[in-house]
Amino acid sequence: MSAPPKLCLAIVGGGIGGLALAVAISRLKIEETVCVDIYEAAAKLTQVGAGITLWPRGWEILKDLGLEDDLAAYVNPGQELPSRKKRGLAFCLRKSDSADNVMISDMSFPGGSVAIHRADVQQVLLNHISPRVCIHLNKRLVSHFESANGVQLTFKDGTTASCDLLVGADGVNSVVRKGLLAKAYNLSEAKAAEEARPLWTGTIVYRSLISSDVIKHQIPEHPCLKKPMVYCGKNKHIVSYPVSQGKLINIVAFVSWPEKEGTFLEGPAVINPTSDVVSSFFTNWSAEVKCITDNMVQPSRWAIETVKPLDKYAVGRVAVLGDAAHAMPTHLGNGAGQAIEDGYILAHILTKASQSGPLNTEKVASLYTTIRQPFGNFAAKASMIQGHHYEFSTPDFNDVGDGDSVSRERLLAVEKRITDGWEWTWNSSIRGDLQRALEVA
Repeated sequence: MSAPPKLCLAIVGGGIGGLALAVAISRLKIEETVCVDIYEAAAKLTQVGAGITLWPRGWEILKDLGLEDDLAAYVNPGQELPSRKKRGLAFCLRKSDSADNVMISDMSFPGGSVAIHRADVQQVLLNHISPRVCIHLNKRLVSHFESANGVQLTFKDGTTASCDLLVGADGVNSVVRKGLLAKAYNLSEAKAAEEARPLWTGTIVYRSLISSDVIKHQIPEHPCLKKPMVYCGKNKHIVSYPVSQGKLINIVAFVSWPEKEGTFLEGPAVINPTSDVVSSFFTNWSAEVKCITDNMVQPSRWAIETVKPLDKYAVGRVAVLGDAAHAMPTHLGNGAGQAIEDGYILAHILTKASQSGPLNTEKVASLYTTIRQPFGNFAAKASMIQGHHYEFSTPDFNDVGDGDSVSRERLLAVEKRITDGWEWTWNSSIRGDLQRALEVA
């Protein structure tokens, strides 16, 4: 008796989310029932954006996937791995849009966090993917067509492929999301494109990696050499922390125009490198900040975009994950973490569903949406709110301008809001969601 045909799974996008899904499937050892192909638009698998932050909620998944030891090799010296059993320094917040760095808080959370270069995370994921997973480069998806028998993929180079289930891990400009919306709501191609179009948050970020030696030469005891820092000001802030075992400092400088939030971006979303002079936005800020911005030479410039909240993360034979499902600002350091959660949950749903006969794609789609959509949308909204707190752009700070002094009482209120905004990253777990998924799948 011949074995039943394998389920063909196509993952479009070789970023953190797509690779996490492939690793989770590899870890669950279901190669006998599932065939996995990853289609990546780039000519090689590379990651830009420098550092990412990992919190206890996401770290427990990476540990379960067997990645902890490999990832630990990239952690900065003296930095402990996330653990709910003890508190760890998360961020040092300062109001720095004047000559002084005014204390807001040294935020210590149960579990703490770790900062790792995005490319290092990608490499660890690649090292743990089953050799049976096929990775296809230079494959930019332009469209997909779903029928009762499967999904047909068409790529920019004119080639095609087919699969039983398509997962779009193709980012904020997701082609897969557009097709999902068209089917879910019976939209025309033009209307689906409009609904899928990203929305600008009104914020531009400048990203750069600076050698620690450069910072150390100018300010030997600069706190960013050892600590994760957030320098806050009116409609601007800077995040800095060491990566690559302390050899580099990851810098992300945010400049916001709140009145532009929710509009469509004009011009390219990413320019790399740019000739913009970042220090010109921070001329009256503290010496610590100017040391950072003065050394951001030809940084990349990114417009932070989000997507309209989706009611469904999967329909029929098509699903989306990561930024394709819930692109969010970086203010809670959880974009990568949520993509990893998506992949982890979807892999377990697929594993359980594929072990009980022919795959019921409608059931898989419904369950994936039920488990992941509420939390993914919550995380995206929470991240937007957190950014407003960093930049004193909430309505109760309308009276505060760039460089204005703020009373200690008001700063303590901001500290509490920021702390409350982070709380879910350490006091919630994916375990409950996973158990619910497996009980129903």
